[in-house]
Amino acid sequence: MDPATLATTAVAAVASDLLGLGKVAAEESAKSAGKGVFDWVKAKLTGASAKEAVEDFEKAPDKPLNARGLQVAIEKALDGDAAAIAELQKLLADAKGVSGGQTAIVSGPGAKVGQADRGSSVNIS
Repeated sequence: MDPATLATTAVAAVASDLLGLGKVAAEESAKSAGKGVFDWVKAKLTGASAKEAVEDFEKAPDKPLNARGLQVAIEKALDGDAAAIAELQKLLADAKGVSGGQTAIVSGPGAKVGQADRGSSVNIS
């Protein structure tokens, strides 16, 4: 899997945990495979701008700009690092076996995407 796809998938796995609602969800999140991915991301992203991307995403994972910033930081960390790519692929494979996840890769002018989880719905007009 290429770094861009891995980064997108990692952010999706982490976001599902950080966007959980309430104390019970937070406690369950701490035990989930997505937490393992986020722990790996935080340990791997050590530069100043990368740490800022992690902190921004952790504070507001629902903001698309923060998700894109984290994706770019992960891509940079993976660039040319075969061992890191293998580690993240394994973590994501394990996360998929434990919890659900969604990934959307959208590009181009006018591109639209919708995803729903936990009983929610999406309308695109």
